[in-house]
Amino acid sequence: MVWFLALISCIAKDVPPTANKGFLSAESYLFSPAKTLELAGDWEYYPGLLISPKEFDSLPTSREPHFFNVPGIWSESFLDRGFLAGDGYATFSLEVKHGLQGIPLSLKVPEMETAYNLFIDGEKVASNGVVATSYQTGKPEYRPRIVDFFPKENQTSIVLQISNYHHRKGGPAQVITLGRTSDIHNKYEFAILRDMLLVGSILFMGIYHLFLFWNRKKDPFTYWFALTCILVALRVFITGNKYIIQLYPDLPWEIHLKLSYLSFFLITPIFARYVYLLFKPYFSRRVYEFLKYLGFAFCFIVLVTRSSFYTYLMVPFQIFTLLGAIYTFFVISRAIRDSLSGAVLFLFSFAIFIASFINDILVNNLIIHSPLTIHFGIFTMFFVQSVYIARNFSKGFVEAENLAIELSDKNKTLQKVQNQLTDLNERLETRVKDKTEELQGKLDQIGKDMRLAKSIIQSVTKLPDVDPFLKVDLLYKPIAEVGGDIYFVKRIQDFYYRFFLGDATGHGLQAALYSMMIQSEFERVSAVAMRPNDLLFYMNQHFYDKNADLQIYFPALVMDFDFHQKILRYAGGGVQNQIHMKKNGTFTKLENTGPIIGILEHYRYGILESKVESGDRIFLFTDGLFEELNESDGVQAWVDLSEVIQNTVSLPFSEVIPSIQTMLFQRMNKSQWKDDSTLIFIEIT
Repeated sequence: MVWFLALISCIAKDVPPTANKGFLSAESYLFSPAKTLELAGDWEYYPGLLISPKEFDSLPTSREPHFFNVPGIWSESFLDRGFLAGDGYATFSLEVKHGLQGIPLSLKVPEMETAYNLFIDGEKVASNGVVATSYQTGKPEYRPRIVDFFPKENQTSIVLQISNYHHRKGGPAQVITLGRTSDIHNKYEFAILRDMLLVGSILFMGIYHLFLFWNRKKDPFTYWFALTCILVALRVFITGNKYIIQLYPDLPWEIHLKLSYLSFFLITPIFARYVYLLFKPYFSRRVYEFLKYLGFAFCFIVLVTRSSFYTYLMVPFQIFTLLGAIYTFFVISRAIRDSLSGAVLFLFSFAIFIASFINDILVNNLIIHSPLTIHFGIFTMFFVQSVYIARNFSKGFVEAENLAIELSDKNKTLQKVQNQLTDLNERLETRVKDKTEELQGKLDQIGKDMRLAKSIIQSVTKLPDVDPFLKVDLLYKPIAEVGGDIYFVKRIQDFYYRFFLGDATGHGLQAALYSMMIQSEFERVSAVAMRPNDLLFYMNQHFYDKNADLQIYFPALVMDFDFHQKILRYAGGGVQNQIHMKKNGTFTKLENTGPIIGILEHYRYGILESKVESGDRIFLFTDGLFEELNESDGVQAWVDLSEVIQNTVSLPFSEVIPSIQTMLFQRMNKSQWKDDSTLIFIEIT
């Protein structure tokens, strides 16, 4: 990767011009569209003066002009002026010959340290804070912006007044960019898209690992990894283009700067905790305590002091962080020496992170001029770490699947034992009593197992709180202690709910085992399946690949409710048509979108989407509910069931399920079903 980047850097590029003694000639460079130019180089510099554009003509001609290399800072040595090293004010001037008379142009103006006024051709077009000649009247502000203007000539005069009394760095520490209006705006919009994708990716990595920790507190390193992700996402949002200022325009500058420093200073002690838990046998506890307490001490100083003091902590903290990184490399090398799983992967991601971190230190201290890369370095590292953590969790799922297969084998062995006991009982009549008692003991144990299986199934099918979006009622009639029908209702988010209904093969322990396997797979893939058909695809592939010997085939359906968009999404594998009743009583069929689970490899299930509104009713059911209405004609049986449901259109919610059960029994002329029967009744509230 390093060699590749080195070769890319050797490719010939169109070198942009720079300012020379207050004049920048860029006609040939800006002639081609889609080009932007950083106004870097030597600007005219008037230290200790705030000169308006109209006053330039009255300056003495004998005055010797000074020049200032932009980007740069006027801060003097800390040893000379202490905490006032960056205080001061000055005026900067630049003449830009662009040759674009009559073409709309724009300036991308970053924050200056720490207040500025910007004039174009004598007109004030932008300002941040209050530019003043004293601390008492000056006011700092960070608000990057784009300034659009219409040049009347082929040459534009730019005047920049800057003052600083609140930061260790004073002056134009960042460079202004000039270009056509469309190019500047497109570049800015691309930066927003890039940053928001970065923020969203890192933030959701953090939220995902928080849920991992919530469900498995035996692995606390996932919690500290999640906190680090959230801090990094917050820092991207606060720094750079200062999106937090656009969201909260009245946020005080001091609070904004404290948030910027704290989001950086907190990363080191929190990430050190993650690395310490990950490589605990190799990471010295004393070193960890040193990193933790010194890092929090930096944060405390930021909280209780003013910006003119704590901004001087940035360079010492960067050195402190680099020392911690060097020790981390030492820890990882020891782990690699002992062939610790995942250590090489961690070293790769951490090396990218440190390289980007060093690059940003050099850029922020104006030693080199290149793009800031720390956010992308952190994203790469965190993405690799997420893969590492996910791989560890997947091993746990594989072990659970193996245990389920082993339990199935045990069940088959138990069944063989029962058959042998029955044969012996028939052939050895003289030992009937003894064998009967022995068999009864075995049956009692099976009964206990059945009751345990029933309680397990009831626990995993417990309905969550679905208020205020839904009301759910249930008709569940297994013909045995444990039936083959299984359902789950899962709240993915506060506004997003998922319903699953399947019909496993058999009854009793066999059905319980299959149900638990289905429930385990449902929980595993539900975290990654964004849509119902994706969930059916993953489950189908799982049971086709890993459970082929068990020959587990079952119909299933998945329905998602998205109340942000007010839609339901539905996918069915080998099930009969379900019913969506609008609030006006009209029916919509939710048709099957694929074959039963486990029968075809790599099958991509279809998906149905439908708008929902308050008062709509959805009926999800298995075939055992209606097949006995007409055992010779399944289509007619479904029609009969739909008529029964139609008759409940005017009934209140609580009376619908009892009414359906009564009408079905009347039509079947019996009081119970021959097969497991399930009906999930949902009303949109």
